[in-house]
Amino acid sequence: MPKKKAIVLFASAIPKKVDRDLTLPAKFQRLLDRMPIIERVNGRKVAIKMHLGGGLGYSTIHPLFVKLLVDHVKKGKPRSVFVTDGSVKNASDRGYAKETVGARLLPAVGTNGKDVITKRTGWTPMKTVEIGKPIADADVLLNFSHAKGHGACGYGGACKNLAMGCVPDSTRAKMHGLEGSLEWVRDKCIRCDKCIKECTSNANSFNKKGEYNIFWHHCRLCLHCMMVCPTGAIRIENRKFDLFQEGLARTAKVVLDTFKPGHVFNINVLSDITIWCDCWGLTTPSLVPDIGIMASEDIVAVDQATLKAIKTTDLIPGSITPPYKLGKGRHLFEKLHGKDPFCQVRELEKLGAGTASFLIEKVR
Repeated sequence: MPKKKAIVLFASAIPKKVDRDLTLPAKFQRLLDRMPIIERVNGRKVAIKMHLGGGLGYSTIHPLFVKLLVDHVKKGKPRSVFVTDGSVKNASDRGYAKETVGARLLPAVGTNGKDVITKRTGWTPMKTVEIGKPIADADVLLNFSHAKGHGACGYGGACKNLAMGCVPDSTRAKMHGLEGSLEWVRDKCIRCDKCIKECTSNANSFNKKGEYNIFWHHCRLCLHCMMVCPTGAIRIENRKFDLFQEGLARTAKVVLDTFKPGHVFNINVLSDITIWCDCWGLTTPSLVPDIGIMASEDIVAVDQATLKAIKTTDLIPGSITPPYKLGKGRHLFEKLHGKDPFCQVRELEKLGAGTASFLIEKVR
């Protein structure tokens, strides 16, 4: 029997003519009207999970779209609604504040980073994960994701937004630890200190003997130090990409299972699609022209559809930041990062979180 296809709503970023009602924000409003959000949020506590970025990055979801989403949710008369991410510090630098988006901004794991609950995964390599209590206490989750490339997993979208953004640093370190352990190669190190400057956790340093040290209590194993090293002096031993992808999928599934069926909505914004994740705190040129917005109650389908829409043939000339260049692979992100971006989606499908078979319905 053929597998039933999930519906993915799609609002194109390309208007057919110069008309405000045909632009992406207007289409986004109509897309939201076609989702059963209003009836599901009535009288309930609603969390809008997104990535708020940092540093000098400006390619996160534009505050206007967040405001439109909050306004739509409020039509359903929820008990409360808040915007959340692992940290909300300096979010106002990118225009995210209650005054601009219409909702409170709350850290997903509390102000001390320890307001969490522990959940079992049923998986031996990572038996437990911690989920932010503010998110777990919500009744409805709007998984509002910015689609982009990612150095560790090839692609960051709906799955990654939940797996990495709803948990404390300790759980993120567990997931990254599935890849292997960091190793410093003294003979290759030129002491440029790029690894120190790019560490957002202040977890590394050079001692008086010139040896590279990692303070593992702080290290999230985000691999920023490794990826910025110009000589390959920092590398991963026993790298296991597939295991990391499964860890992402299993953590995202734990978050999804915290909510009742029909109480999670996934919305991917396909604009400002850059090489790196917004957590780098910088923005490089868009790899492809803006595509639009995709949404579905099925997280697997929306990530599958998003990846299918991002094509190497649409690559904007001169958009790849050196030293990156196109390598081998089928997908644009695989050619850039050397990792199959569909891996996490397949793992999430295996866990029963949704289906990769989808049908696009365009929002006019």
